[in-house]
Order: sequence, then structure tokens, then C-alpha cells
Amino acid sequence: MGILRSIGRVVVDITVLLLVLVLLPGLPPDVKFSYYETDETLPFEGPLAKNDLLNDAGRILDGKINGPESVASRDRYELFTSLHNGKILRVWGKNFDHFQTVATIGPGCDGPWQESICGRPLGLRFAPDGKLIVADAYLGLFALDVETGKKESLFDVTQEIDGAVPKIPDDLDIDEDGNIYWSDASSVVDLSDGVVEMLSDPSGRLIKFDSKTKTNSVLVKNVHFANGVQLSPDRDFVLFCETFRSRVLRHWLNGPNAGKTDVFVDRLPGKPDNLRAKKDGGYYVSLVAVDNKKVDATSILARFPLVRKLLLRLVGIPKFLFDTISKVYPNQFTENASYKIYHLQPIAEMIASNVAVVVELDAEGNIVGSLQGDNGIVRFISETDQVGDYLFFGSPYNNYLGYLRVAYTEDEEDEAPNLEVDGEGVKMSEDASEEKVDIDKRKEVDIKEEPQEIVEERKEEEDTIMDEDVKEVKGQDSEKEEILDEVEKEDETRDDDEKEEEIPDEDEKEEDLPDEKEGDDDDDDDDHDYEKIVEKGELKEQAPSEVVEHMEETVEKDISPQVPIEKEDTETPSAPVKEEL
Repeated sequence: MGILRSIGRVVVDITVLLLVLVLLPGLPPDVKFSYYETDETLPFEGPLAKNDLLNDAGRILDGKINGPESVASRDRYELFTSLHNGKILRVWGKNFDHFQTVATIGPGCDGPWQESICGRPLGLRFAPDGKLIVADAYLGLFALDVETGKKESLFDVTQEIDGAVPKIPDDLDIDEDGNIYWSDASSVVDLSDGVVEMLSDPSGRLIKFDSKTKTNSVLVKNVHFANGVQLSPDRDFVLFCETFRSRVLRHWLNGPNAGKTDVFVDRLPGKPDNLRAKKDGGYYVSLVAVDNKKVDATSILARFPLVRKLLLRLVGIPKFLFDTISKVYPNQFTENASYKIYHLQPIAEMIASNVAVVVELDAEGNIVGSLQGDNGIVRFISETDQVGDYLFFGSPYNNYLGYLRVAYTEDEEDEAPNLEVDGEGVKMSEDASEEKVDIDKRKEVDIKEEPQEIVEERKEEEDTIMDEDVKEVKGQDSEKEEILDEVEKEDETRDDDEKEEEIPDEDEKEEDLPDEKEGDDDDDDDDHDYEKIVEKGELKEQAPSEVVEHMEETVEKDISPQVPIEKEDTETPSAPVKEEL
């Protein structure tokens, strides 16, 4: 009884503690939690049918950069990407074989755990005036001159916009007048506390910055982690991703629906990050995390707001302790631990697989295809953007920039990337295929030239067949020589028998001797003529009948007819380029 009573007391104490954590107001994180439901995501079938196009991808700057979230370009042989530690990196050259840091948004820091100091640039776009506009998650929006490295803050990010301070400026797009449409992923927590935004009520926003008045106005509120932004070609609407609801929303700027917001595409099989326009129309939507159909924790927790609140407050206890220690005794260990507790990256890495997905949409929001891979060459894709002949894949977590060649220019069709950068050996991965992946046409393309290995193999086979033919011919010649030797021996034996039958008398022997010599000479001449006849192939007509019969028997026994050797067809069928489904 005493044991049961003790167990009961423990259970009651824990229950009371949990109720206090859930119900006591003001405990961090002080955010709202409501019930909501999510629809089941689309299966990988139809236009989302599984494929391995991204298995042909490669990497550049592997191990030399950290978190290339976004990509912007102004030339087919140049791109800029945003990195941890506040850096903007320029990569250029026909094979993207040079790189250089053009600017650092913040003053610098010791590591990612201090990114609130050094800044974390995310979305990048070039403005009509040639300036690179940077959305920094902590420091706000900047206009950067990439030639001089000079940067200018567009507004004070610590000031409220429509009653709330922007906490995570994320992505942006710019119209021809220089107006900037940008997303604020959360108005309650900063980027290092992204898990809080994921489990609490949505607080993200879509905002417009007026280039003339230098003011911001909120277009859409209560977005569950507002992310990638993309204007339509006609500038009549703007698209933006709602990451934690797995969908893309559309806000109308002009026309009869101006001011309204609707769903462009939903039930995506993962969490959308940035979206970018395709060269041939439509959009790329990059899924930074791909759904695990076995366990969909987000959908389960959506129905239990008190459970989400309890989880955040329980995890908040060690975070509070680490923050307190760091204030009293600053050190890297407690700062880094506090930074990771609510950060999205550890969770993404914990549940991640090697699967990567980029969804292709048409201009109306219909899913028309996808790029997928499962070999881990590229993962955590935050953005897909075409620069020249390549698609480049950004990521907030990778230490490389992914790429996939999708086109060949006429002057570079036979040119393969071979990168050497500033003596640091930055190379496109050797394990990545440089074969063009025809994404748009989705058809097989024959390779014009056979691989060198097949040519060499064919040559070896032909040499082997030739050697066998030579050996067979030599064998037949030796058999013919043996037959001729036998014929000559029989002829000599026949001549000897005839001589024995015609032995002269002793008295006449001396007189006939000169005649015998002359006869011998005649016989020698006959033998010589006979050999010539044999060599000319006229033996059958000129040789005695018994010799011919013997030769025919010998040939039938010893010589088999020569069967012509059929050479194997070593031609290799044209290798088709992978067909995109």
C-alpha cells in the first residue's frame, strides 16, 4: 500500500506541475495556441510520380560554404548567394570557377549561435537599378552595390509595421518601379526560435515596401511562416509560400480580385520554402523538408493546442537556464545550446532522409511535374533558380551549392566543367553527371558519339576474330602440304616399281647407261612439271586417276569445309537521356 500511495503522490505532483506550465500566463514562450487541421498531402503519383532526375545533380564549393539559402543572378555566368555569418558570395565564370565575398551584412561574429549579431541573409533579388536587395532575417532589408560592397539599410527593422515588429524578414521580389514585396515569417519570434512559430498560431505577414515613400504596408496577416515570394509575369498578383501549411497563397494586386487572397496550390508533399519563375513559364517550388508518410507529427499536433503549448514550455526550461548562464558567464557552449533548442535545423536533420523534391507548377497553379532525388547529392532545397545552362539549388543547411545541368549553349556543347578557383581547388563533383537532363522536352535524345570504351572493346573483338581466321588459313595450308608430300611419295614408289620390272641384261647395261640418265632427267622434268600443276590447282586433270582418287579421299577425311565466322554486332544502342516523368 505504501508503494502505491507513493506512486500516486508522484503522479499527482507531475500532473499539477504540467497544469501550471500549461495554464500559468506569461511563461515563455508567450504566444497563442489554437486548434487547426491540415489536409492530407498529395501522394507521389501522376505529375508527382517518383523520378531520379536530381540523382544527376552535383555540388560546387563543397565544404567551403555554409547555408547558401538563396541565389540571384544578372548574367548567365555569374550568381550571388547568401550565407551564414552575414556573407554575400559572388561566384562567376563560364564554369562558375571563381568566388569572392562581396559584402558582410553584419559586423561579424564568432559563429552561427551569434547570427543575431552578424546577420543571416536569406532572400536575394536584383532591383531595376542594379542593386542587390538582401532580406536579412535579423537586420532587415538592404540595398547592396555588389561592385563596391557598399550597403544601405532600407528602413529600421526594429520599428513596428501595422502594430508588430518584423522578426524574420525572409524573401522578396521587386517590380519594375522598385517596390519590394517581402515576407515576414514571424512577428513573435526570431529565426533561431523557428520551432515556436511552427507550433504556435501563425503570425507571418506579406508586406509591401514603397520605393518612393519608403514606407511599409501589410498586405496579408496570420500566415503560418510566410516564406518565398514571387510576382506574376504581368504583376497582377504575388505568390508567397505558407511553409507550415504546405501550400502557396496568391494575393491579387490588380483586377477585379485586387486585395483578395486565395490558395494557389495546396497539399504539397513537403514544406515549401522559396519559389521562383521558370524560364519557359510556370514556377519552381522547392520543398526544404519532404513529408514522411509514416509519421506526420505536424498534422497530429495541430489538433492538440495544449500539447503543443506544453512541449514548448517544457523545452523552454533548459533554454531559460542556458540563457541565464550565458548572461552571467558568456561562453560558446551554453550560447550554442540555447541557439539550437528552438532552431528548425536540428529537427530537420533529425527527421530528414536523402529525398529531395522540387515541384513544378504551371501559370495557373497546377502541378505539372517534379524534380526528385534520393541519393543525397542534394537535400534541404530552399530555392531552385536557373542561371545559364544550370539549375542551382540553395539550402539553409547544406555546406555546398547544388547544381544540375539542363541545357547546352552552342559554343559550349562539348565543354565540361573543370574548376580551379583561386588556388583553392573548388570543383564540380566528379561523381555528378555532366549529361544534359532534358527537363522541359521530356524526350529521349540519342548520343551521337559512342563512348571510347565501346570503340576499344569492338577493336579487340575484331582483332581476335582476325587472329582466328589467320590460324585457320595456316592450318589448311599445312594440311595441303601434307597431302602433296603423300602424293610425291606414292609417285616415287610407283617409279621404283616400274624400274624394277624393266631391269636390263648385264651386257646391255653399260650401253643403256647413258639412256637411263637421259630418262632420269626426263622423269625429273615430269616431276617438276607435276609439282607446278599441283601448285596451280590442276592436279585433278593432270595427275593419274589413282592419285586423284587418293587425294579426294584424304581431303574428305582430313579437311572440313571452312565455315565463315559471323562477327558479333558490337554496336551499342544509343543511350537515351533520362526521361522526366
